[in-house]
Amino acid sequence: MIEIASDEFVCELGADTPAAVEVAPGSTLRIHCRNAGDRDVGPGPVRAPDANPGTGPVAVTGAQPGAALKFEILDVVPESPGYISAGWKGGSQAVEIRGGAAIFHGIEIPVRAMIGVLGVAPAAGAWNTMDAGPFGGNMDTNDVAPRAAVYLPVFQPGGKFIIGDVHAVMGDGEIGGQGLEVAATVTLRVGVEPEPISDHVYIYRDDRLMIVGAAERVEDAVKDAAVAMMKVIEKAGIMDEFQAMKFLGLAGETLFGQHCCPIKTVRVAVPLKHLPALRPAVLGENEKKPGFQV
Repeated sequence: MIEIASDEFVCELGADTPAAVEVAPGSTLRIHCRNAGDRDVGPGPVRAPDANPGTGPVAVTGAQPGAALKFEILDVVPESPGYISAGWKGGSQAVEIRGGAAIFHGIEIPVRAMIGVLGVAPAAGAWNTMDAGPFGGNMDTNDVAPRAAVYLPVFQPGGKFIIGDVHAVMGDGEIGGQGLEVAATVTLRVGVEPEPISDHVYIYRDDRLMIVGAAERVEDAVKDAAVAMMKVIEKAGIMDEFQAMKFLGLAGETLFGQHCCPIKTVRVAVPLKHLPALRPAVLGENEKKPGFQV
């Protein structure tokens, strides 16, 4: 187990940002993440200068452009209290987490911890940790959570990923502008997938394949993810593009990430029970058994 503390963090990740840590493929990492509102809620002595600080960057030895980094998310443990602050009259409000629930105005909301920001160094330029795109980033996607394998395309040697903006619980769409923002410890296993099935971010969880789309308009984000999913199905030789589109109309789902930031995110999901021929490609050469769960 490799421990990575949150004293190494960035609020912007560029193509040339140097890695703070390098790990081998197959490593299990326990990573501490700061609260997304760290600049306001601390505890310090060093606070992030901007929202959504991401721990890292972490390079993975041998990862090269054209491959994908694979993250098997094993556990996410939020710290109490969490905070709600965006647009909150009078500043941040602390929300206690007790007995597996967030206690908000006397209402017990079950904890469903997830990771808001997970991204890699871009092909060129830089992105800040409020951005989302082909590099991942601020996807705010509820399926980036335990039992998931998340695949991010590699644009720079080592991939150089960051992770942060953990929520103890977040409704799809992040309607109120944020989830319950928490500091947290994330345990994950990182690897390199040499032949990813898509050039988009994709997720395998609960035997569903999901592809993440991102755009300034929700409808464009949906199209981005749906077209990428159709290409995956067509490339696998299961259906042609037109048939894949009609299949998505029957069995696919469009699920919000968030719509509260300038770049909106969605995921298009399909149950692999309908596409068993696709499962081996999704899971990789060493994990071909049906029903595989991370």
